[in-house]
Amino acid sequence: MRRFTRSLVSACICPIFLMASAAQASVVEKAQQWLNQYADSEDTFSLTLTKNKIKFEGCKQKQYQLAFSQQIAPMFNIEAIVHYNKGTLAHGILSQRVRSHEFELVSWWDSGDYRVGLSHKVRPRHEMRIPVADTIRLPTSTSAGVYLEIPFKEDKHLLTIGALRESWESDGASLQLPWRASTDNQVKLHYAINF
Repeated sequence: MRRFTRSLVSACICPIFLMASAAQASVVEKAQQWLNQYADSEDTFSLTLTKNKIKFEGCKQKQYQLAFSQQIAPMFNIEAIVHYNKGTLAHGILSQRVRSHEFELVSWWDSGDYRVGLSHKVRPRHEMRIPVADTIRLPTSTSAGVYLEIPFKEDKHLLTIGALRESWESDGASLQLPWRASTDNQVKLHYAINF
């Protein structure tokens, strides 16, 4: 009887999850249609919602990204991106939860063979929660960067190279920090394949 009940519950719940994921996609599509009503017919823009997650024993991470892209000229477009990240590390007394919000603006120049982007990102809320202390609020960080995107093999492969400079001001932190300001230079390499 227990196996039958589990099978019945699984059969009832799975379609609900499938409908929920389809509803998420339709919400974005509906929002884009709604925005199209108020835009000129010549305006080209897109609205995308991306969700990434990873999970293994003791670790869970989720990233959500809502991006609005507006084409200004045939070779120039602007992207406004909102990031929401959260993660959990579960190791007894050392467990912690991390949550951050980021806002990014990227200007892209498209030559046809490659794209060059200039970005400005602000992370005003970056919080950590640990069992032995209250919520720790990390300092606000701002970063400026240059990106180069090179597509290969009919846009199925994409190589992105980024050079970023991130800086922090200790005024926004909930803890007393030994430094007033700090910077970090980064080089990022990202290779993606679409199937």
